[in-house]
Amino acid sequence: MFRFFTKSISRMVMASFVFVLLLPLGFIIANLNQLSWDSTHNEMQEKHLLLAKSLEDPVKMYFSSHQKTLGIFANWTGFSTKSAPEVKQLMGQYANSLSNIVAISYLPADEGSPIINVSDEYKIKTSGDIVEFEYHPEERKYRKYDTKNSISSVIRSTVSNKPIVLIKHHIIDFDSNKKGTVFIELGLKPIQDICSKIKLGEKGHCTIVDQLGQVVAHPNKEYVKDIISLSSTGILNQLKNNNSGLFNFNSPYFGEEEVSGFSKVSGMGWGILVAQPKSELKSPYKTVISTVTTWLAVGIIVSLLLASILAFQITKPLNTLVTKSKEIGTRSDTYNLGSMPKNSPFEISELWSALSALVNRLHKSNREVRKLNYSLNKDIEKATAKLRATNKYLYEISSNDHLTNIANRRYFENTVNKILKSGKSGKVGIIQIDVDKFKYINDEYGHEAGDLALVHIASMMKKRTRDKDIPARLGGDEFVVYINNCSDKVLLSIAESLRKMVEDTPINWQGNEIKLSLSMGIVNCDLAKKRSLDQLLKFADEAMYDSKKAGRNHVSVYTFPEEPVKKLPSNKTLNEKGSDQKHTENNIVLAKEIEGLLKELPHAEANVLKKMVANAKKRNSAEEPA
Repeated sequence: MFRFFTKSISRMVMASFVFVLLLPLGFIIANLNQLSWDSTHNEMQEKHLLLAKSLEDPVKMYFSSHQKTLGIFANWTGFSTKSAPEVKQLMGQYANSLSNIVAISYLPADEGSPIINVSDEYKIKTSGDIVEFEYHPEERKYRKYDTKNSISSVIRSTVSNKPIVLIKHHIIDFDSNKKGTVFIELGLKPIQDICSKIKLGEKGHCTIVDQLGQVVAHPNKEYVKDIISLSSTGILNQLKNNNSGLFNFNSPYFGEEEVSGFSKVSGMGWGILVAQPKSELKSPYKTVISTVTTWLAVGIIVSLLLASILAFQITKPLNTLVTKSKEIGTRSDTYNLGSMPKNSPFEISELWSALSALVNRLHKSNREVRKLNYSLNKDIEKATAKLRATNKYLYEISSNDHLTNIANRRYFENTVNKILKSGKSGKVGIIQIDVDKFKYINDEYGHEAGDLALVHIASMMKKRTRDKDIPARLGGDEFVVYINNCSDKVLLSIAESLRKMVEDTPINWQGNEIKLSLSMGIVNCDLAKKRSLDQLLKFADEAMYDSKKAGRNHVSVYTFPEEPVKKLPSNKTLNEKGSDQKHTENNIVLAKEIEGLLKELPHAEANVLKKMVANAKKRNSAEEPA
């Protein structure tokens, strides 16, 4: 690919034109499909949702009007005071005065025989007199809800065998006693007619389902006739969680994905869907994309032709200049590029003139340049050596403590903060160190003896730490060590060995043996807990003060309050008193674990832990309930 660009400037110019032209077109073509679909998809979904919401009121009004009419009829006709023939006559008048009522029945409160009447439409289709029939099983289900007038889900009529809904209404007297219940079987044809008027494209349609997901209205009449359930499409979850919205589902009728807006009929739990196959939504914008792509192809071809002409005009004088430039190395100092080609662009004219002037001075300048380069190289070598030495010195004085020659506070904080923010896994250990009775050493032997003690302690810290650890002096007689990624046990071992080494190696000052000891506090924390350096230093400092309280020359471990009681032993943990039984049990477990560690630790550490175990057992025996 790169060799292609190095062949000639013409190719470079042509490639530039093609790249500049095709790159934005590539983005346009790549995004045109998605942008067109998003625009069409959003527009159609909003239309589907609007249509679904617009059908909510008619559907709800259809049922609510029949509920209200039934309530007026049942409450004001005095069913409870009339004989069975009178009740049947009244129900017949009611059933025939309103359309879409298939049958009406009255069930007395005393569980007597139901009184039933069927509308004239079905009397005509039957032979002989209508005989009493046992009401469908839905009636028993609705008896359970005696305090509520309700509408059933879609069921099959006992008279017409068509899908209907069962509406009931209780008859209550003035003393709030139920006298009976009136049931009507209500046909669904008006609902189906309303839904059938929704047409979107060739396959866009309206679907209405009841609270169980059963089909009430659908373009497939067999779905309506067989009361097919559409719960598998996910509509029930949508109605359960939202009053309206948009969702996509795989249509069992069309066998493809449909885009649907839905609305929930309040008070009923029914759902109205206005859906359209996704393939229909894509067809309009596919035509637009095809047209746009065709014109883009034509535009690219024309642009490439123009690019070739422009490339020739640009590269012709450049090629001449290249040929002339090749002759510079073989001509004398008075060589001239000659006259510039006609019709050259302005920039090339300027370049030709500048290059001609440059050529005239080129040979003359070469000798001077070689001489200057030699002198300059010598100066650079000297300056570089001096700069490296200065940088090394500056780095050492900026990162090391001038007295002890270990890291200073600034270097320690900068380095450890970077480690804490690196996002790596592992642990960070901090050992906080304070020299015991350091003021006494200064007062008794002088500050030079104190300085010798600090240097001695710093050298011990270097010996007892690893390459990746960072021993540092915070100031005065305070030291700190960063321990890189070790277990709690190893961290305690490092601190204890350092304490022991300092204790066993006194310094000699003017014939006087000065014994030294350290009070130390340690903390070990997972990097994943995102603790700051200030927090870790504070925790280690608290543990160090515990060592001071314990009589100095001691190592204490900081225990995080939020962590379980099963941790490394520390004076702070073992000296704290629990107030409940759970704390006592945790101390017992901890004491047993510490006893297991005694065999693995050196003699000095074992003595410390034995004292801690003894204290824990003593406290546990005092806390155990009688």
